[in-house]
Amino acid sequence: MNEIDVWELVVKKHYQTISLQESERLNNWLLQNPANRELADAMTQVLSQTSNDEEQFKFNAKTAWPNVERRISSKSNIRYLIPSLLRWAAAAVLIVGLASIAYWQVREPSQVIQQITISTKVGESKKIVLADGTRVWMNENSSLTFPKEFTDDTIRSVRLNGEAFLEVTHNPQKPFLVKGKYFETRVLGTSFNIQLTEHESSLLVVTGKVRFSSKENGKVKSSVVVERGFQAIANLDHQLMMSQTLNQNKLAWHTGVLEFKNQKLTEVISELSSYYHKSIKINVDRPDDYLFTGAFNQTSAENALETICYSLHLRWKKTTQGYLISKD
Repeated sequence: MNEIDVWELVVKKHYQTISLQESERLNNWLLQNPANRELADAMTQVLSQTSNDEEQFKFNAKTAWPNVERRISSKSNIRYLIPSLLRWAAAAVLIVGLASIAYWQVREPSQVIQQITISTKVGESKKIVLADGTRVWMNENSSLTFPKEFTDDTIRSVRLNGEAFLEVTHNPQKPFLVKGKYFETRVLGTSFNIQLTEHESSLLVVTGKVRFSSKENGKVKSSVVVERGFQAIANLDHQLMMSQTLNQNKLAWHTGVLEFKNQKLTEVISELSSYYHKSIKINVDRPDDYLFTGAFNQTSAENALETICYSLHLRWKKTTQGYLISKD
Protein backbone atom coordinates (compact mmCIF):
# COMPACT_ATOMS: atom_id res chain seq x y z
CA MET A 1 0.00 0.00 0.00
CA ASN A 2 1.09 3.56 -0.60
CA GLU A 3 1.10 6.26 2.07
CA ILE A 4 -2.32 7.65 1.16
CA ASP A 5 -3.91 4.20 1.41
CA VAL A 6 -2.31 3.63 4.82
CA TRP A 7 -3.50 6.88 6.34
CA GLU A 8 -6.98 6.48 4.93
CA LEU A 9 -7.28 3.07 6.60
CA VAL A 10 -5.88 4.39 9.90
CA VAL A 11 -8.48 7.16 9.94
CA LYS A 12 -11.31 4.79 9.02
CA LYS A 13 -10.31 2.40 11.78
CA HIS A 14 -10.21 5.24 14.31
CA TYR A 15 -13.73 6.35 13.41
CA GLN A 16 -14.99 2.73 13.13
CA THR A 17 -15.99 2.96 9.48
CA ILE A 18 -13.46 0.41 8.25
CA SER A 19 -14.75 -2.67 6.40
CA LEU A 20 -13.64 -6.25 7.06
CA GLN A 21 -11.53 -6.28 3.88
CA GLU A 22 -9.91 -2.93 4.69
CA SER A 23 -9.19 -4.08 8.25
CA GLU A 24 -7.36 -7.12 6.92
CA ARG A 25 -5.28 -4.96 4.55
CA LEU A 26 -4.30 -2.68 7.42
CA ASN A 27 -3.45 -5.59 9.73
CA ASN A 28 -1.25 -7.18 7.06
CA TRP A 29 0.61 -3.87 6.64
CA LEU A 30 1.08 -3.54 10.42
CA LEU A 31 2.59 -7.03 10.59
CA GLN A 32 5.14 -6.32 7.85
CA ASN A 33 7.35 -4.13 10.05
CA PRO A 34 7.33 -3.03 13.72
CA ALA A 35 7.86 0.53 12.50
CA ASN A 36 4.54 0.43 10.67
CA ARG A 37 2.71 -0.12 13.95
CA GLU A 38 4.64 2.74 15.56
CA LEU A 39 3.53 5.10 12.81
CA ALA A 40 -0.08 3.96 12.98
CA ASP A 41 -0.16 4.26 16.78
CA ALA A 42 1.27 7.78 16.62
CA MET A 43 -1.33 8.94 14.12
CA THR A 44 -4.11 7.30 16.17
CA GLN A 45 -2.96 9.28 19.22
CA VAL A 46 -3.16 12.50 17.23
CA LEU A 47 -6.62 11.62 15.96
CA SER A 48 -7.74 10.87 19.52
CA GLN A 49 -7.00 14.48 20.45
CA THR A 50 -9.55 15.80 17.96
CA SER A 51 -13.15 16.38 19.02
CA ASN A 52 -16.17 14.64 17.54
CA ASP A 53 -18.18 17.80 18.16
CA GLU A 54 -19.35 19.25 14.85
CA GLU A 55 -18.33 22.81 15.74
CA GLN A 56 -14.97 21.92 17.29
CA PHE A 57 -13.86 19.39 14.71
CA LYS A 58 -10.66 20.98 13.42
CA PHE A 59 -7.60 19.07 12.27
CA ASN A 60 -4.42 21.10 11.85
CA ALA A 61 -2.00 19.17 9.67
CA LYS A 62 0.83 21.61 10.48
CA THR A 63 0.61 20.88 14.22
CA ALA A 64 -0.36 17.24 13.82
CA TRP A 65 2.71 16.06 12.00
CA PRO A 66 5.27 17.41 14.54
CA ASN A 67 3.38 15.42 17.16
CA VAL A 68 3.64 12.32 15.04
CA GLU A 69 7.31 12.98 14.25
CA ARG A 70 8.12 13.56 17.91
CA ARG A 71 6.54 10.28 18.93
CA ILE A 72 8.26 8.42 16.13
CA SER A 73 11.66 9.96 16.81
CA SER A 74 11.44 9.03 20.50
CA LYS A 75 11.39 5.36 19.57
CA SER A 76 15.00 4.27 19.37
CA ASN A 77 14.14 1.07 17.55
CA ILE A 78 12.98 2.93 14.43
CA ARG A 79 15.59 5.66 14.04
CA TYR A 80 16.35 4.39 10.60
CA LEU A 81 13.00 5.80 9.47
CA ILE A 82 14.01 9.45 9.94
CA PRO A 83 15.30 9.91 6.34
CA SER A 84 11.87 8.92 5.05
CA LEU A 85 9.83 11.14 7.36
CA LEU A 86 9.35 13.82 4.72
CA ARG A 87 7.57 11.31 2.54
CA TRP A 88 5.24 10.44 5.39
CA ALA A 89 4.80 14.11 6.26
CA ALA A 90 3.44 14.78 2.81
CA ALA A 91 0.89 12.04 3.32
CA ALA A 92 -0.01 13.43 6.73
CA VAL A 93 -1.13 16.70 5.15
CA LEU A 94 -3.92 14.75 3.48
CA ILE A 95 -5.27 13.62 6.83
CA VAL A 96 -7.38 16.74 7.23
CA GLY A 97 -9.47 15.68 4.26
CA LEU A 98 -9.57 12.03 5.18
CA ALA A 99 -10.44 12.73 8.79
CA SER A 100 -13.27 15.00 7.72
CA ILE A 101 -14.66 12.32 5.45
CA ALA A 102 -14.44 9.73 8.20
CA TYR A 103 -16.07 12.13 10.67
CA TRP A 104 -19.13 12.57 8.50
CA GLN A 105 -19.27 8.85 7.75
CA VAL A 106 -19.33 7.96 11.43
CA ARG A 107 -22.30 10.30 11.92
CA GLU A 108 -24.29 7.98 9.64
CA PRO A 109 -25.07 4.74 11.57
CA SER A 110 -25.60 2.87 8.31
CA GLN A 111 -21.93 3.31 7.46
CA VAL A 112 -20.70 1.46 10.53
CA ILE A 113 -20.27 -2.22 9.74
CA GLN A 114 -21.06 -4.30 12.81
CA GLN A 115 -19.09 -7.55 13.03
CA ILE A 116 -20.62 -10.52 14.86
CA THR A 117 -18.71 -13.54 16.19
CA ILE A 118 -20.48 -16.80 17.06
CA SER A 119 -18.60 -19.64 18.79
CA THR A 120 -19.36 -23.25 19.75
CA LYS A 121 -18.03 -25.30 22.65
CA VAL A 122 -17.08 -28.99 22.84
CA GLY A 123 -20.06 -31.13 21.87
CA GLU A 124 -22.03 -28.08 20.71
CA SER A 125 -23.26 -27.16 17.23
CA LYS A 126 -25.19 -24.13 16.00
CA LYS A 127 -27.15 -23.07 12.94
CA ILE A 128 -26.85 -19.47 11.72
CA VAL A 129 -28.66 -17.64 8.92
CA LEU A 130 -26.65 -14.74 7.47
CA ALA A 131 -28.07 -11.49 6.12
CA ASP A 132 -28.05 -12.76 2.51
CA GLY A 133 -29.92 -15.96 3.43
CA THR A 134 -26.82 -18.16 3.50
CA ARG A 135 -27.22 -20.93 6.09
CA VAL A 136 -24.29 -22.05 8.22
CA TRP A 137 -24.11 -25.08 10.50
CA MET A 138 -21.15 -24.80 12.87
CA ASN A 139 -19.45 -27.89 14.29
CA GLU A 140 -18.03 -27.99 17.81
CA ASN A 141 -14.98 -25.91 18.81
CA SER A 142 -15.54 -23.44 15.97
CA SER A 143 -16.00 -19.69 15.57
CA LEU A 144 -17.48 -17.64 12.74
CA THR A 145 -17.12 -13.87 12.28
CA PHE A 146 -19.46 -12.14 9.83
CA PRO A 147 -20.97 -8.69 9.18
CA LYS A 148 -24.50 -7.91 10.31
CA GLU A 149 -25.16 -6.74 6.75
CA PHE A 150 -23.20 -7.43 3.56
CA THR A 151 -22.67 -3.81 2.50
CA ASP A 152 -19.77 -4.44 0.11
CA ASP A 153 -20.95 -4.21 -3.51
CA THR A 154 -18.44 -6.75 -4.82
CA ILE A 155 -18.09 -9.56 -2.27
CA ARG A 156 -19.57 -11.29 0.79
CA SER A 157 -16.87 -12.21 3.29
CA VAL A 158 -16.83 -14.18 6.56
CA ARG A 159 -14.03 -15.62 8.70
CA LEU A 160 -14.02 -19.19 10.03
CA ASN A 161 -11.86 -20.98 12.56
CA GLY A 162 -12.96 -24.60 12.87
CA GLU A 163 -15.51 -26.58 10.85
CA ALA A 164 -18.82 -25.64 9.27
CA PHE A 165 -21.28 -26.73 6.59
CA LEU A 166 -22.56 -23.89 4.40
CA GLU A 167 -25.44 -23.52 1.96
CA VAL A 168 -24.53 -20.30 0.17
CA THR A 169 -27.22 -18.13 -1.41
CA HIS A 170 -26.50 -17.74 -5.12
CA ASN A 171 -25.37 -14.27 -6.22
CA PRO A 172 -23.08 -14.08 -9.29
CA GLN A 173 -22.41 -10.37 -8.70
CA LYS A 174 -21.16 -10.89 -5.12
CA PRO A 175 -19.04 -14.03 -4.61
CA PHE A 176 -19.00 -15.53 -1.11
CA LEU A 177 -15.59 -15.71 0.58
CA VAL A 178 -14.81 -17.92 3.60
CA LYS A 179 -11.46 -16.89 5.08
CA GLY A 180 -9.07 -18.59 7.47
CA LYS A 181 -5.59 -17.63 8.59
CA TYR A 182 -3.85 -19.52 5.77
CA PHE A 183 -6.71 -20.73 3.56
CA GLU A 184 -9.84 -19.39 1.89
CA THR A 185 -12.68 -20.46 -0.41
CA ARG A 186 -14.56 -18.43 -3.01
CA VAL A 187 -18.03 -19.46 -4.23
CA LEU A 188 -21.07 -18.06 -6.04
CA GLY A 189 -23.76 -20.35 -4.66
CA THR A 190 -23.24 -23.90 -3.48
CA SER A 191 -23.15 -26.18 -0.43
CA PHE A 192 -19.98 -27.53 1.09
CA ASN A 193 -18.27 -28.65 4.28
CA ILE A 194 -15.13 -26.77 5.23
CA GLN A 195 -12.60 -27.07 8.03
CA LEU A 196 -10.11 -24.23 8.50
CA THR A 197 -7.38 -24.49 11.14
CA GLU A 198 -3.91 -23.02 11.54
CA HIS A 199 -2.23 -26.26 10.44
CA GLU A 200 -4.41 -28.00 7.85
CA SER A 201 -7.67 -27.39 6.07
CA SER A 202 -10.12 -29.50 4.10
CA LEU A 203 -13.04 -28.86 1.78
CA LEU A 204 -15.81 -31.24 0.67
CA VAL A 205 -18.19 -29.97 -2.02
CA VAL A 206 -21.77 -31.30 -2.04
CA THR A 207 -23.26 -29.08 -4.77
CA GLY A 208 -21.77 -26.60 -7.26
CA LYS A 209 -18.07 -25.83 -7.25
CA VAL A 210 -15.68 -23.91 -5.01
CA ARG A 211 -12.27 -22.30 -5.49
CA PHE A 212 -9.99 -23.42 -2.64
CA SER A 213 -6.78 -21.44 -2.03
CA SER A 214 -3.84 -21.43 0.37
CA LYS A 215 -2.29 -18.09 1.41
CA GLU A 216 1.00 -16.73 2.71
CA ASN A 217 1.28 -13.17 4.07
CA GLY A 218 -2.17 -12.46 2.71
CA LYS A 219 -1.29 -13.53 -0.84
CA VAL A 220 -2.62 -16.61 -2.64
CA LYS A 221 0.14 -19.19 -3.17
CA SER A 222 -1.83 -22.02 -4.77
CA SER A 223 -5.41 -22.57 -5.83
CA VAL A 224 -7.69 -25.32 -7.14
CA VAL A 225 -11.33 -25.53 -8.24
CA VAL A 226 -13.19 -28.29 -6.39
CA GLU A 227 -16.38 -29.63 -7.97
CA ARG A 228 -19.32 -31.60 -6.61
CA GLY A 229 -18.35 -34.98 -5.18
CA PHE A 230 -14.70 -34.02 -4.69
CA GLN A 231 -12.69 -32.95 -1.69
CA ALA A 232 -9.44 -31.02 -1.27
CA ILE A 233 -6.91 -30.95 1.56
CA ALA A 234 -4.28 -28.24 2.08
CA ASN A 235 -1.34 -27.93 4.49
CA LEU A 236 1.00 -25.13 5.54
CA ASP A 237 3.44 -26.09 2.76
CA HIS A 238 0.76 -24.78 0.36
CA GLN A 239 0.25 -28.27 -1.06
CA LEU A 240 -3.29 -28.84 -2.33
CA MET A 241 -4.44 -32.43 -2.79
CA MET A 242 -7.78 -33.22 -4.45
CA SER A 243 -9.62 -36.55 -4.63
CA GLN A 244 -13.09 -37.87 -5.32
CA THR A 245 -15.23 -38.06 -2.18
CA LEU A 246 -15.88 -41.68 -1.21
CA ASN A 247 -16.63 -41.26 2.48
CA GLN A 248 -19.83 -39.32 3.11
CA ASN A 249 -19.40 -39.96 6.82
CA LYS A 250 -17.26 -36.82 6.93
CA LEU A 251 -20.60 -34.98 6.95
CA ALA A 252 -22.08 -37.11 9.75
CA TRP A 253 -21.61 -34.35 12.34
CA HIS A 254 -24.02 -32.26 10.22
CA THR A 255 -26.39 -34.89 8.77
CA GLY A 256 -26.43 -37.36 11.67
CA VAL A 257 -26.08 -40.18 9.14
CA LEU A 258 -23.34 -42.84 9.19
CA GLU A 259 -23.15 -45.33 6.31
CA PHE A 260 -20.90 -48.36 5.93
CA LYS A 261 -20.61 -50.71 2.99
CA ASN A 262 -18.53 -53.84 3.46
CA GLN A 263 -16.08 -51.95 5.69
CA LYS A 264 -13.56 -53.39 8.12
CA LEU A 265 -14.56 -53.44 11.77
CA THR A 266 -11.57 -51.29 12.72
CA GLU A 267 -12.64 -48.59 10.25
CA VAL A 268 -16.26 -48.71 11.43
CA ILE A 269 -15.32 -48.40 15.10
CA SER A 270 -12.86 -45.60 14.37
CA GLU A 271 -15.61 -43.52 12.76
CA LEU A 272 -18.10 -44.33 15.51
CA SER A 273 -15.58 -43.33 18.16
CA SER A 274 -14.98 -40.01 16.43
CA TYR A 275 -18.67 -39.29 15.85
CA TYR A 276 -19.86 -40.15 19.37
CA HIS A 277 -16.74 -38.84 21.14
CA LYS A 278 -16.44 -42.17 22.93
CA SER A 279 -13.55 -44.57 23.46
CA ILE A 280 -14.41 -47.89 21.78
CA LYS A 281 -11.87 -50.73 22.07
CA ILE A 282 -11.81 -53.97 20.07
CA ASN A 283 -10.61 -57.17 21.75
CA VAL A 284 -10.91 -59.82 19.04
CA ASP A 285 -8.40 -61.70 16.90
CA ARG A 286 -7.94 -60.41 13.35
CA PRO A 287 -10.53 -57.61 13.60
CA ASP A 288 -10.07 -56.64 9.93
CA ASP A 289 -11.64 -59.98 8.96
CA TYR A 290 -14.96 -58.66 10.23
CA LEU A 291 -16.81 -56.65 7.56
CA PHE A 292 -19.92 -54.60 8.25
CA THR A 293 -22.63 -53.12 6.03
CA GLY A 294 -25.31 -50.88 7.48
CA ALA A 295 -26.48 -47.34 8.17
CA PHE A 296 -27.38 -45.28 11.22
CA ASN A 297 -29.52 -42.14 11.31
CA GLN A 298 -29.50 -40.13 14.54
CA THR A 299 -28.77 -43.37 16.41
CA SER A 300 -27.27 -43.56 19.90
CA ALA A 301 -23.81 -45.08 20.36
CA GLU A 302 -25.19 -48.08 22.26
CA ASN A 303 -27.84 -48.85 19.63
CA ALA A 304 -25.17 -48.66 16.91
CA LEU A 305 -22.89 -51.04 18.83
CA GLU A 306 -25.79 -53.42 19.42
CA THR A 307 -26.54 -53.56 15.69
CA ILE A 308 -22.90 -54.08 14.69
CA CYS A 309 -22.20 -56.77 17.28
CA TYR A 310 -25.42 -58.65 16.47
CA SER A 311 -24.54 -58.65 12.77
CA LEU A 312 -20.96 -59.85 13.36
CA HIS A 313 -21.70 -62.27 16.22
CA LEU A 314 -19.78 -60.19 18.71
CA ARG A 315 -20.70 -58.58 22.01
CA TRP A 316 -20.11 -55.25 23.65
CA LYS A 317 -20.08 -53.88 27.16
CA LYS A 318 -19.73 -50.53 28.82
CA THR A 319 -16.49 -49.78 30.68
CA THR A 320 -15.22 -46.93 32.83
CA GLN A 321 -13.33 -45.59 29.78
CA GLY A 322 -16.06 -46.17 27.19
CA TYR A 323 -16.98 -49.41 25.43
CA LEU A 324 -15.31 -52.77 24.72
CA ILE A 325 -16.12 -55.14 21.84
CA SER A 326 -15.19 -58.80 22.26
CA LYS A 327 -15.97 -62.27 20.91
CA ASP A 328 -19.16 -64.05 22.01
